Amino acid sequence: MGYRRALSFSWETRDTLAVLVIALTVSFLVGAAILGVSLGQQTTTISDEFGTSYHVERVDSPSSVADASGSDSDVRLVLVGATVDGTPATVVGVPPGVSELTVRGQTIDFPRPDPGTLAVVGGPPAGETVSLATDETATSVTVTDRSGHQVLRDGWYLTRAETVSAFEATEVVTIERTDGAPATPLLSALQFFVRGTDQLVRLLQLATLASGILVGVTTYSVIRLTVKERRPDIAVLRSTGATPRQIVGVYTLRAITLAAVGLALGYSIGVILVRAVLNAAVYAGLPTSLALALTPPVIQLLGLATAVLLVAGVVAGLTASYPEATKPLDRLSSSGQSADGQSRSPLAGLFETRLLGWEATVPTVATLSVFMGVVLLLSAVIGAVGPLSGVGQQTITEPDAPHPIASNVPESYASALRSQGVAVSPEILLFEVYRNTPFVARGVNYSAYESLAHTALTTGREPTGDDEALIGASLAEATGLGVGDTLVLGGSTTPGITRIEIVGRFAGTGVQDDQLLVSLDTARHLTTTGRDGVQFIRTSGLASGDANTSTIVVTDATVTRRDGSFGVAVEATNLGLSDASRSVSVTLGDATAKTALSVPSRRSKTTFVAFETPPAGTVSLSVADVTKSVTVDERGRVVESLGVSVPASIPVGGAPRISVSRGGDPVANATVSVDGQRRTTDASGTARVRFNETGTYVVSARAGSQQRNTTVTVSEDATRRPVQTLSLSPQTPTLFTSPTVTARLTNPWTQRLNTTVTIRGPGTDVERAVSLAPGGSRRVSATLPQRPAGEYTVSSQVGASEPATLTYRVRGDERLATALAGSGRYTSGGGIAQAIQLVFGNLEVLLAAVVALVSLMTVGSTTAAFTRSTYGVRKTIGVYRATGARRTDILRLVLFDTLKVGLVASAAAFVIATAAVTALLSVGELRVFGVALTPAFSPGVIAGMVLAGLGLAVASACLATGYLLLQDPAALLVDRHIPTPEGEGSITNE
Repeated sequence: MGYRRALSFSWETRDTLAVLVIALTVSFLVGAAILGVSLGQQTTTISDEFGTSYHVERVDSPSSVADASGSDSDVRLVLVGATVDGTPATVVGVPPGVSELTVRGQTIDFPRPDPGTLAVVGGPPAGETVSLATDETATSVTVTDRSGHQVLRDGWYLTRAETVSAFEATEVVTIERTDGAPATPLLSALQFFVRGTDQLVRLLQLATLASGILVGVTTYSVIRLTVKERRPDIAVLRSTGATPRQIVGVYTLRAITLAAVGLALGYSIGVILVRAVLNAAVYAGLPTSLALALTPPVIQLLGLATAVLLVAGVVAGLTASYPEATKPLDRLSSSGQSADGQSRSPLAGLFETRLLGWEATVPTVATLSVFMGVVLLLSAVIGAVGPLSGVGQQTITEPDAPHPIASNVPESYASALRSQGVAVSPEILLFEVYRNTPFVARGVNYSAYESLAHTALTTGREPTGDDEALIGASLAEATGLGVGDTLVLGGSTTPGITRIEIVGRFAGTGVQDDQLLVSLDTARHLTTTGRDGVQFIRTSGLASGDANTSTIVVTDATVTRRDGSFGVAVEATNLGLSDASRSVSVTLGDATAKTALSVPSRRSKTTFVAFETPPAGTVSLSVADVTKSVTVDERGRVVESLGVSVPASIPVGGAPRISVSRGGDPVANATVSVDGQRRTTDASGTARVRFNETGTYVVSARAGSQQRNTTVTVSEDATRRPVQTLSLSPQTPTLFTSPTVTARLTNPWTQRLNTTVTIRGPGTDVERAVSLAPGGSRRVSATLPQRPAGEYTVSSQVGASEPATLTYRVRGDERLATALAGSGRYTSGGGIAQAIQLVFGNLEVLLAAVVALVSLMTVGSTTAAFTRSTYGVRKTIGVYRATGARRTDILRLVLFDTLKVGLVASAAAFVIATAAVTALLSVGELRVFGVALTPAFSPGVIAGMVLAGLGLAVASACLATGYLLLQDPAALLVDRHIPTPEGEGSITNE
């Protein structure tokens, strides 16, 4: 047993190197497995609340609605492409006995329209009869109102299935429960991350096979070197009765021992290293929330890796020892060094070497192929994420959101910034699964998105409706979808269904090419984002804000009394995404007071500042950017100006009622004078005056020291119309305000008036019919949409009269850029770089760990390969050293040879790595979370990788040679043999 123990377990420096290389390889696998699976589990945990067992199936073009019937347990919705009064629309036929769904503990009940009706949100007026038609069939239905539905889109018209029974169904959508993973889930976010994690684990399994190559090459190099060194000893063993099988078994056991020790050490190094990288990331301030643990998926993956690496060790031991163990005895007498001290190869004629041979070429090609394959994948990841971190671009998200999926930013921010000349793109992320393929969809305004993403439309056209979408070229190849196809998607973070048509295909860079672009309204329907919100806003050219600049804007200031105290009410709005405070000075006349304004995010608040009552008269009021003049009486009350309400056009003989008011309150005992006639207002602030002749008259109202004049025209053809007063609330709206405009109509005549009033404003056009009794009044209101900063005009027209107008200003533009850049979560980099950091599991940490591990692993394995080559010329090196050659002279020779060997090996490795990555891409194995890892083969990348491989080869050769240069020259000239075990005089075949 002595020779077996000596050959199997005697330890040398090169064996330590082999164990270290194997340990580094295993540590790479352990670290990548822990980080990768933890990444997937983190994203799955984030999306776990968005899971459901319901899935959506689509049937193309059944011949009729009757063919669309299904089982009672299914929800089967019939979709018909039709027109409603000539306008294209999607009509959904709902079966009368449709089942309800229970999703995440919430019951979803489907509307059941009455027969012959068409239910819609915000469509034609209820009760109106419309024509529902296709190219071949038409029918009349009555419109009814319906409320918004969680699953069905607001823009869809709902009717009973029998109402559309005569139509040809465009498609049928079935919602049903499934026991397995749904192909197209009703709620997709969880399945997106589950399937994405599966893709990542498959990629790590491929890395296991690549690592097996490194372990095999390293073990082969060391065992082969040991076998060549001990040729004389093998010859002695063979001559004393040892069989080739026994010798091969001994060296195979040695290989298994090296692999097993390396595995054990590698597991420890891998766990320690990933935790060190994680701690370094925390110290550096990178956002990190990974929970690292040896979970069952990690253990399963590492179990596979252990088996692969042990098999690689066995194969390496067999192939390295078998040739020498089976050679005839007369060929085992020498140590294996050639007479000229250098190995030759067929390439020697073209690439003559001075010291080293070409033995290291094949193992170096193998190790560098693995290295370059990993680098290509990392470059693909960087290429995918790179466009999301464009120079000069920023991303704005809600500050307190745990991840961008939960962020909610007002879309009005984008409009306001756009009005200031800033390029912006409001966006919503969707995590979808279509027929088992996970992919990212993005809700965008395409023209705004294109201006920042620089995508190019290659086929089709831009979307014009909410039911149209664009598909990236890479996603189109992965799913088989193209221009003209329609697909039904489930909700991302809320249950939902939408049907979209792909109208164009675009080309982008990186992850952009793997996305489906839908409208913002479609994205809102499939997520929990509110009606006017988005998840984040990408910008370009928005400067970072000063942290000391407040995001609070003073919008108005009024003199008032509160709880008996005189003072100023300051109205302020916080434009920022975080709660804020601001100190302001309030000046009233000669008095100044300071106050602190504290306003919640995106809210308005009024703060009262007390003052001493100023002397009666007109005083100036100034707060921040608001400056005005205010008139007060001796008791400190604000003196409002008089208002006179009288028809502008009066028929001859008409006697309209003239109203006098102050601050909206009627003024009694005011004197009204018209062409010598004088009247005194009653308690309601009104007086009636008759106009008997045509002409233009001045109506004068006087109350105390105040007087107000207005002009009226009297004519024969004048029409009696109501008097209207137009007002806006609030008077100073902000970016977050949807102001209400109100037209107050008063009938000053002695007969009933029937007319219409039309209110027009930005994004608003409302018409109402009104009927006013003599002396009666009515208010007609309309809510205006949120608008960016600027001035806007609203008009109200009564009948065919001249419209009354009101101009208002939306405040907030002065501080908007600072508000967004100085509050909330504001990060450099466009697109979803922040989402990648927070949602996809801390990408910087993952990449840093992988780069560190693969670099160490490659250097160690390549060094083992060159150790075998340098050891083959150890005697030549010993002769050089003994005859006066310096260490630097030897290194110069090694460097000269390594440059040749390394250049050939690097070029070959690049070709092999490229071919392997291309083959994996072609079979779809390099897609992770719906993103194709496609490396960019630019001349710079190719040159850089070849040079990097050459540099690794040079460094490894220098390390291998350095070990020999540190030894005494005499030691390099002596062959080494098996030490005879103490107490044994001979070696026998046992």
